[in-house]
Amino acid sequence: MRILVSCIPYDGGKSGISVYARETVRELAAQGHELTLLCEDGLLEEWLRRFRFPHTPRVVRLRRLPATLCMLRHLFALPLWIRRRRREFDAFAICAANRRACAWYPLPTAATVHDLANFHIRGKYSRLRMFYLAHVLPRYAKRAHRLVAVSEATKSDMVKFWRCPPERVAVLYNGLSEGRDERDGRDEKDIASIPSIANIPSSRAAILYISRIEHPGKNHVRLIEAYSRLPESLAKAHPLVIAGADWKDAHVVHEAADRSPYANLIRFTGYVADEDMPRLWEEAGFYVFPSLFEGFGLSLVEAMAKGKPCASSDNGSLGEIAGDVAVTFDPGSVDSIAGALKRLLGESEEERKARVARGLEWIKRFSWEDHAKGIVKLLEEARGRGAQGGKREDVARLFGIPVARVGEAEAVDRIVRMAQERRSPPDGRQACGGKARFVATLNVDFVANAVRGWPFGGDDELWGYLKNADFVTADGMPIVLLSRLLGQKIPERVTGADMVPAICRRCAGEGLSVYVLGGDREAVEEAFRKMDLASLRIAGIDPAFVKLGEDQPEIVERINAAKPDVLFVALGNPKQELWMGRNAAKLDAGVMIGVGGTFNFIAGRVKRAPRWMQKSGLEWIYRIIQEPGRLWRRYAYGLVKFSWLSFRSLLKGYR
Repeated sequence: MRILVSCIPYDGGKSGISVYARETVRELAAQGHELTLLCEDGLLEEWLRRFRFPHTPRVVRLRRLPATLCMLRHLFALPLWIRRRRREFDAFAICAANRRACAWYPLPTAATVHDLANFHIRGKYSRLRMFYLAHVLPRYAKRAHRLVAVSEATKSDMVKFWRCPPERVAVLYNGLSEGRDERDGRDEKDIASIPSIANIPSSRAAILYISRIEHPGKNHVRLIEAYSRLPESLAKAHPLVIAGADWKDAHVVHEAADRSPYANLIRFTGYVADEDMPRLWEEAGFYVFPSLFEGFGLSLVEAMAKGKPCASSDNGSLGEIAGDVAVTFDPGSVDSIAGALKRLLGESEEERKARVARGLEWIKRFSWEDHAKGIVKLLEEARGRGAQGGKREDVARLFGIPVARVGEAEAVDRIVRMAQERRSPPDGRQACGGKARFVATLNVDFVANAVRGWPFGGDDELWGYLKNADFVTADGMPIVLLSRLLGQKIPERVTGADMVPAICRRCAGEGLSVYVLGGDREAVEEAFRKMDLASLRIAGIDPAFVKLGEDQPEIVERINAAKPDVLFVALGNPKQELWMGRNAAKLDAGVMIGVGGTFNFIAGRVKRAPRWMQKSGLEWIYRIIQEPGRLWRRYAYGLVKFSWLSFRSLLKGYR
């Protein structure tokens, strides 16, 4: 896949976000994807030169700008740049969507969110940046086709503060950078000569904390105060080593260290490059992570991999990542931190070995390779890749609903294949029932009933079912015309009334069974007679009166007893889609399709518009003439709302 990757910001290569960008780029490139990287300085290029990839990533270096201008460029100028070059790429990945987003997304996009610390820590950034992160960024970041959280805690925050639907956020844990150190030809003597490393006493097992020196977020001051409360014998046996570059208000941390009674036992190494990290880990006997808030905690996982007993904050993602491996504490309490350090340092040799063993087992769940594969999977889903051997299924995304860009013949073939997969699933899996595939035929009425857009309301449940349907066709010329205006051309209108006879003919030839729920029994039977398919297996005709507000398990039981390959649900929109969505997991059927009044058309009880009116999108006028009292208000409202939503889509304002 040709993936454009935003590695902005890169933080000079000295933050967790820069580690994430490097590791994700490395794995994506190693897996054979063709990458184009967006960056603002040459540090990423310098790092790339160390490696050989199947396809060496191409770098597009953007001019370095002040932070505010960089945010605006990423929001508004970058989408225009991508739009002009979108034929060069298949997808777009944003490495830090909690810092940068786009106002709209010309390519299928996966956006990774690391943390929403600004909602938890007052004064973490300047007022302007806090306003941007709280009120501007969420509005645009949520528009990405796929959202990634690096922990369950971050996902929970996205649901709470950004108001993201939970089903829109995928959790992909960060990985472990074990074995990633690059020495560029330096030997141990060279590394030992580095001042920031050489000043760590090699004869004592140090307590290590790796983080940029940022106050108050990284909580260095409380850690220093807690360390100062240790018994003198423990402190002398275990110096405190703080590794990381100075950041916001770092002077407050240094001043706290100078005031400590154990000031001579507290060491600041400054920023430590990747190639110098092995010696730092060798000198450490323990690891502590007291941060007030983290989206993941990369160094905590790395410490476990190095076999270091750990103590960690219990809030946010850190408690999640620490599991039962680390000694946890309340990062807001100096006493709690001091108590955890005493407990960790006072453990017996057997207890330490057991803790280390638990850690080595625990870290197996953290893999950059798996993370990169998860990103690719989400991008493939956003592009509309089907399950048929990875073959691409082009879709037009209209109002968040993936409408297949197929003609009638291909649509019928897809539906019949879904029905066949119930008996013989692909990839050699065993056939099983209990989950019917959902097919929707989208028209203006569906959009009017489901989609919200000020000042119009909608039905979020119905919209959710349509967005997550297994297959959606364009049953309406306005849908086709909108797709063409948006540059996502759907070749033709594919209606339920046209597909049902074709599906029945294919089922008759393939030996598949059909079942009809809803509609008038006489009309359905007459429709089957007119189709004249003697070999068609009709598993059942059930004209039951369905009540959405009541549980009617007997209907599902009758369908499951028949085990149909194709279930036609003739209840009309939105009733039929709501019923299918609520019961899909209970049904032992191959594929279910909402067909409305299709059987009335086939039976001849309701006459369809002339073919020229169907092709020109004027069938609704013919239907109003047939039933003016019942239909004119519905069609008028639907067309007005659809026109408004389409206008917003064209302006890229629809979310």
